[in-house]
Amino acid sequence: MKPIASVIIPNWNGREWLDRCLRSLLAQTLQPVEILVVDNGSTDGSAEWVVEAFPAVRVLRQPENLGFARATNIGIQASGGEFIVFFNNDARAEPDWLERCVKAMGNDAAIASAACRTLDDHDPARIYSLGDGFLPNGDGMNIARGMRYRSDLPMPRWVFGPSGCTAVYRRAALEKVGLLDEDYVSFHEDVDLNWRLLLAGYKCLYVPEAVAYHVGYATGRKVNDRIAFLSGRNRLLVLFKNLPGSLWLRFAIPLALRQAQMLWWAVKGNAEMRVRCRGALASLRYLPREWRKRRAANRLRRLGAAEVAAFIQTHAVLQRQLNALINRECEH
Repeated sequence: MKPIASVIIPNWNGREWLDRCLRSLLAQTLQPVEILVVDNGSTDGSAEWVVEAFPAVRVLRQPENLGFARATNIGIQASGGEFIVFFNNDARAEPDWLERCVKAMGNDAAIASAACRTLDDHDPARIYSLGDGFLPNGDGMNIARGMRYRSDLPMPRWVFGPSGCTAVYRRAALEKVGLLDEDYVSFHEDVDLNWRLLLAGYKCLYVPEAVAYHVGYATGRKVNDRIAFLSGRNRLLVLFKNLPGSLWLRFAIPLALRQAQMLWWAVKGNAEMRVRCRGALASLRYLPREWRKRRAANRLRRLGAAEVAAFIQTHAVLQRQLNALINRECEH
């Protein structure tokens, strides 16, 4: 039986992006069994327009902006595909994108997700993300962000996870570890999910032949302070919830230096860093809640601390290699 996929698109006032987004998905060589637009109380006519222009697309209207995590979960729960696609309303994909991702994942139940080659829609010669990585200082990263794409990049076969803007997940894996954490609202909720999948022993496959494009923050840029606050808060919540206890000591220096760097920028007058630091401070009130979640997640944990540390170090090495390539590009 041909594998089937459900595409979930959270939308909030993204009317200007939806036409090309939906057309690219409807043109896939592996047709999704369904496309669901979860509309977060848009006021720009998005939901009404999709209903009229794309009758094959299901629109799930919400009374208000519930955030990315809740909207995506609503879509997942209303869908029936074996594979679940997270797709941003400002993304688009090459016609064989979905087929390449699904075929690469195949029937291997250990492969929970696929990361693709997502390029910058403004400058398709440059990379938006080749998947997510995670660094010893506690930062997640869009791998190779801003670099010119080249086929000889030192990419590993397995990465930390897919970028949430163009991600393919296996439903069975999501059902095992749980859906997106709705307490995060938006931002870093995909990092948290990728952490839980990694700790449970699942893998994310990098599929360079699968190509998509992403504008980035097309909707989120309208609420910059909110983005900075949630990013600062959720970054620490992800660590509290998922980082194995022994690794807090092992990575104490880079973790502390990163926080000190953010605080220094805030003191020097960087407005975004001030908001991020307020978010980081706000995270402390949620520690009891995150501790309960951590204990629940640990019951599914299959990966030892040493294996997790090795995986994080792999991404640190990759980041250094990519930085060296960027420096060479600048020299020329």
